[in-house]
Amino acid sequence: MNKKNYYILGTLTTLAFLILTVLVKIYYTHAPLPFDSPIQNWAFHLQSSSGLTFFFSHMTNIFGDKGGIIVAVLLALVLYLIFKEKKATIWVATMVISSLLINTAIKMIIGRDRPEIYRLAAFANEAGKSFPSGHSIFATIIFGSIFFICLRKLKNKSSKIALGILCLILIATVMFSRIFVGVHYPSDTIGGFLEGMSLLLLTYPTFIKYQEAAKKAN
Repeated sequence: MNKKNYYILGTLTTLAFLILTVLVKIYYTHAPLPFDSPIQNWAFHLQSSSGLTFFFSHMTNIFGDKGGIIVAVLLALVLYLIFKEKKATIWVATMVISSLLINTAIKMIIGRDRPEIYRLAAFANEAGKSFPSGHSIFATIIFGSIFFICLRKLKNKSSKIALGILCLILIATVMFSRIFVGVHYPSDTIGGFLEGMSLLLLTYPTFIKYQEAAKKAN
């Protein structure tokens, strides 16, 4: 895809994120959006399954504060030590740190309260504000960067599509895990996804530029 198209898509996801953010700030800092409640109710009914409760509780912990740091460090080490992708390592590290800083600032500005219903007991004391979901942006950055890094290495279209679908499923699983345990509205997770995609799409052309320059230098 042409580099210009990444900027166009990144601009669109940014606009979508800004619109959602304004809506939440003005009307929904203390309440769910209209589409939030039906999804929350569905997730609550799924909590009756011990298997799903076990799976989503562990999935959300993997991408939490401590688990997320471990995942990010492992990814950086794999890229740097095994695949010798120095530029990719720098890009991913920059995205993770930037997303953390930006997301923290936005949460403070929006000040949306977390849902108070349907929480699993283990997550009853989850602190912090709700919008946008930090877990969702982190998962989007991690799996999205893996997809984009591999995109130029995969030769056939079917492999690219398969990897894209897999990454989207993993991102969606993390997003839903936050709804399942009751600490985020669905709109929080969508906000995190849009924020993460905006960062990826708007910076990916620059990553490509420096990666190509490094190859020419070698």
